[in-house]
Amino acid sequence: MFRSRFQRGAAMLSASTLALGLISAGVAVGSANATSPRVNGVTSNSITIGATVPLSGIAASYAEVSAAANAVFKYVNNKGGINGRKINYIRLDDCYNLASSGLGCTQPSSTTTLSQTQQLVGTDHVFATVGSLGTAAQDSVRAYMKSTGTPQLFVNSGSSDWNDSVNNPQLFGFQASYKVENKIFAKFIKANYAGKSVGYVGQNDDFGLNGYSGLTSGTGVTVAGSDKILYNPADALLVTGDIATGVTQLKADNVKVVVLDSIPAVTKQILKTAHNLGYSPVWVISSVGSNPISVNTVYEANAFSSNSLPATNDAKNVWNVWLRKVLAGDKTDFPFYKSSSILDGNEQYGASFAAAFCEALFSLGKNGVTQAGIESAMTKVAFSTPSGLALKYSSSNHQGLLGAAIQKVVANGAKAPVYTAYVNKTVYTTTDSPSSAIASSTLKVTAIPAYIK
Repeated sequence: MFRSRFQRGAAMLSASTLALGLISAGVAVGSANATSPRVNGVTSNSITIGATVPLSGIAASYAEVSAAANAVFKYVNNKGGINGRKINYIRLDDCYNLASSGLGCTQPSSTTTLSQTQQLVGTDHVFATVGSLGTAAQDSVRAYMKSTGTPQLFVNSGSSDWNDSVNNPQLFGFQASYKVENKIFAKFIKANYAGKSVGYVGQNDDFGLNGYSGLTSGTGVTVAGSDKILYNPADALLVTGDIATGVTQLKADNVKVVVLDSIPAVTKQILKTAHNLGYSPVWVISSVGSNPISVNTVYEANAFSSNSLPATNDAKNVWNVWLRKVLAGDKTDFPFYKSSSILDGNEQYGASFAAAFCEALFSLGKNGVTQAGIESAMTKVAFSTPSGLALKYSSSNHQGLLGAAIQKVVANGAKAPVYTAYVNKTVYTTTDSPSSAIASSTLKVTAIPAYIK
């Protein structure tokens, strides 16, 4: 019952793929300079970019990702912009491509990621989308973005779908893929919990399916069939009895280590359900769903996750110090933020891809800003970001980051945790291929480029 009811929503996630390519990119609205061809979204003193993100609904906790990115852009604009151009960042609410499901969405039920992307490209004439979120959501617009020649940059998802430079040269991911992350989890589990039974709960799309593949393909980690639990995001918060059924099964099977590829709202529900059942395995949670501020439950304390970004309790990290200053200066999206306020992973993530976009744009100079130019620059720039490992694209790697370090959620007494800390200073890198080895190195902190500092 658990799987069959949760799998009903699969078709809902891909429904918006039926209408790809219906609207053209529209006319250009500006020019890179007085003599160059007209380029969408570019004028002599501005560049307009956009993103579709869940500002309401089931995944609204991710809203602060794009808000933090926008805070970086506003901060850079106050310093004069990039090569004299200020960045205009338009964020449209797509409700995680689930507006028709309700789930707290404030958009009309007809709203989809495709319809909002068509607004950005066909009406707002953006130069590129930057940091749009969601696996199924962004899968639904790949063909449209390619048909319009609009770069789809720094997709906020770990799906391996973004690493397709041959068929989608305009498409670039950012974070480590779900396969890579789960391969690292498998290494961690084998090193620290050898011989312990392992269970899995994952979202029934590329998030969970890629994650499960990474965890079990060629790693030596096995999961019994009854302990592989898949859920659909459209059902996850409605069918609470099925969550209990799945967690009850894991408890009955005496599973000692449980890996979660879940969004924060579902992570919280799973952890609370397990607590109410008196079940306390070792939790290993995807970076997508382990952010303590978003999950906001005491039951996440001491869970493990992976991340390439700084530990949020590292007060001396130069990027953390810089980001606190950036957010404290944004009185629109972060009106109560102070330089001493707690950082969370979503804010770090948004700031990271915003900084990377600024670096790619800076590399083009004043007169070289074209859509083809930014795509080429993505594979040539030596990015400097908050990540503790290199962000390096190439003709064969449009994924972005290829690894992470293991972090632990820091207990906060009887209160919900707020910080993450590195288990050690080791970063692991690998690829999606089951045959590729996992290499280790020491986390490094890069300098902040002067033009965004």
